[in-house]
Amino acid sequence: MEKKRPHYSLDAIRKIVVARRVNAFTATALVGAAQLGLSPTEAVEVVLGMKPNAFYKSMTTHADHTTWQDVYHVALKSRRVVYVKVTLRENGIVVIQFKEK
Repeated sequence: MEKKRPHYSLDAIRKIVVARRVNAFTATALVGAAQLGLSPTEAVEVVLGMKPNAFYKSMTTHADHTTWQDVYHVALKSRRVVYVKVTLRENGIVVIQFKEK
């Protein structure tokens, strides 16, 4: 299922990333950021700098249609566009994907 409005508050995502920094990222997201030449700190700054107008879509996972993931397309300083997927999880890991679009 997909929708064109964010399921999660971007401010709520940012608050978690501010508090947890790189610990708010999955290993997959950190590897993706590294493949783009970004340090973990730079990846955190990209997420903290995301604007609401960068929102692309919200979708459920394949495994659980009650778990939503919001997707943002974010332009880096290098002009490359990255795909950032976020979700709210009880464990505080909210950035689950970070790759070139």
